[in-house]
Amino acid sequence: MDTNKEKTKQIGIILMIAVTVLLLPILLCNLTLIIKGSLSPERPPDLFGVAPLAVTSGSMEGKKADSFNEGALIFVKILDKKGIQKLQEGDVITFLSSDAYVTHRIVAVNRTKDGEVISFITQGDANAVTDGAIPIKNVIGKLVGSVNGLGSFAMFMQTPVGILVFVGIPVLIFIVYDVLRIVIYNKRIKSDNRKEIQEKEEEIERLRALVEKQNGDSDSKTQD
Repeated sequence: MDTNKEKTKQIGIILMIAVTVLLLPILLCNLTLIIKGSLSPERPPDLFGVAPLAVTSGSMEGKKADSFNEGALIFVKILDKKGIQKLQEGDVITFLSSDAYVTHRIVAVNRTKDGEVISFITQGDANAVTDGAIPIKNVIGKLVGSVNGLGSFAMFMQTPVGILVFVGIPVLIFIVYDVLRIVIYNKRIKSDNRKEIQEKEEEIERLRALVEKQNGDSDSKTQD
């Protein structure tokens, strides 16, 4: 019985650790992105040089390996001027356009006579027309990966409700686990106490019966 209770306790501890290990890094990353975004609104917040962005349009839907759908979460490597100069036709880049981040494919590169890149012609895979010339000063970075369907979840995580959920879930699980642990412990204590009282009562009855038997034997000898 004690072995089963010990196993149940260990399983509960393991589950608590698993939930914490899963949710805590997500929460910390989310808070870091929110803080960075507030401090530097002119560029997307990043983690280790890679910015996660939620896709809100279907302009890049297509059959190419690096195409992505509306609702996807994309990962953009932030580039410096040197990195931007290395971009070429076919790369998918993120750039600033009218205070919004746009991620489209390079279809042409405009260079000076010396070969220096001055702008890119971009176009969404699902669009029929180009975006025109995008100056290099507007370029943020290059697409390095995407996960379809995760963008909406990422956007929810950055809302007050999303943060509350990710803080509240571990706390709620801990509270529920702690309450259950206390309830089970109290039931076990009460059960042990009842068992102890019952054993004492049985012992008292046994001693009483023994005393009565001895008294009965003594009376029999006296009469003899």
